[in-house]
Amino acid sequence: MRILHLSDTPLSGSPIRISQLLAKYGGVESRHICWKEKIGYRIYEADLIGHITPTAALEYYIYDWADIIHYHNRWRRQEVFRAIGRLPPKKPCVIQLHSPRESEDFRGEVESGIPLACLAQYHPRQWPEMTFLVPNVVDIDDPIYLPARQYVMGKLVPPSPSALTIVSFAPSNTNRRDWNDKGYSVANPVLKKMRFSGEICYDLINLMPFEEVMPRKRIADIGIDDIVTGSYHLSALEYLSLGIACINHVDELTEAEVKKLTGADSLPFVEANKETFERVLRSLLKTQTWPEIGHKSRKWMETYWSPAILCNHYLKMYDAITRGDYARRHPKTGVSAE
Repeated sequence: MRILHLSDTPLSGSPIRISQLLAKYGGVESRHICWKEKIGYRIYEADLIGHITPTAALEYYIYDWADIIHYHNRWRRQEVFRAIGRLPPKKPCVIQLHSPRESEDFRGEVESGIPLACLAQYHPRQWPEMTFLVPNVVDIDDPIYLPARQYVMGKLVPPSPSALTIVSFAPSNTNRRDWNDKGYSVANPVLKKMRFSGEICYDLINLMPFEEVMPRKRIADIGIDDIVTGSYHLSALEYLSLGIACINHVDELTEAEVKKLTGADSLPFVEANKETFERVLRSLLKTQTWPEIGHKSRKWMETYWSPAILCNHYLKMYDAITRGDYARRHPKTGVSAE
């Protein structure tokens, strides 16, 4: 089976991570054509970069090589089709929607009749008519996602000689109060106050390349993801994989979707919202429970988020698409329509 992922932008690296995981562990061939690999200051890892790849090569991969087309966000309107001057091929396909419903006009995607896939994060509430629920991808066996701290004879050996507890926070934006903000406007003043009083070492990770981000995250003791939206992001999965206690607010809707996807009885996050954030963080520092929570977080990822499990979710989706055995959820009830 040959899977081709198409996207106009890197979408925070999600399509390339899915493609790489499938090629590495899934027993299939997978490629990703991204029209442009750079968004603002950041250059993302890329497979085939659309705007510098010869048109003949783009046509080959789309119309001859691929068995299944996995669109990310856009469908007909993708830049690659503008460049080639042809309509999308009539092949088994799926559209994975990554963005909030109000971010742009997705009526063409919704009305196309093509099956829709969403990550088990905030996305299902944005796209209740979706067809497939899939996981965000982190290769927990990749060295960059392995824990830096170890247990030697039952005693924790920290990754950093810092005498202070390192608290890491990586908001996507620091000037917007939306899901990218992750609660920065609430959390940052608290963290700065605790840093100035000598209670923590506060590491704010923002506006830097991925290869610089992960080494910083690996030495953290506590990670913060999102305390406002009721969802979680890739950053949370990275902290969990690294064996780091992750503070996050997951509401009932997100919790239900993750449990549905994984079959887990509980989620590994340290629950805190904008009202309880400071109290929860101080409790972690006082009780010094973050090492044990981090250790259990890594075990949770090994149980429910292994490469084989992640691949299986996507391969089952591709199999259903190929056989035509799928149905969208009802847009109001969220229940699959038979």
